[in-house]
Amino acid sequence: MGACFSCNSTSILKNIRVVHINGYVEDFEQPISVRQVIGYPSKHFLSTSTLLLSTSSKSMNGNTHLQPGQVYFMLPYSVLQADVSPMDLTGLVKRLSAIANASPLSSQNQTAWSSPSRSPGRAGAAEQYGVGKMNIGGRSPCKVQSWKPMLDTISEKPL
Repeated sequence: MGACFSCNSTSILKNIRVVHINGYVEDFEQPISVRQVIGYPSKHFLSTSTLLLSTSSKSMNGNTHLQPGQVYFMLPYSVLQADVSPMDLTGLVKRLSAIANASPLSSQNQTAWSSPSRSPGRAGAAEQYGVGKMNIGGRSPCKVQSWKPMLDTISEKPL
């Protein structure tokens, strides 16, 4: 009498998703290590929501290989101040997780390997015209999610 529907979700992320503190989302093809994502030397670290909300170490080892389907956060070391508790990071984790879940997988295949010093908000002319994009070590290219603002119309009232 009852109908039961089962659905295998095809939207399960098979790539590695990295969300920057400013909301910029990058998708990487596997395999890739923490060091390849953040660069060296780095002022940033990679972490998961579980690590950020725990009382143990917050950053991942540079040699750790990232797991497909997992969401990682690229954050500056300044986030790990001595007076910051896991409760303080809860809002940040919620916001970045929502961004990661809301961002569709990019349909473009771009071979841009990110460096934290080259923040998406500070892209220069070289990045805009494709200069500096490279495929490192013969690895598969990553998929870069472009950022688009959501703007509303502001109406002005006459004086």
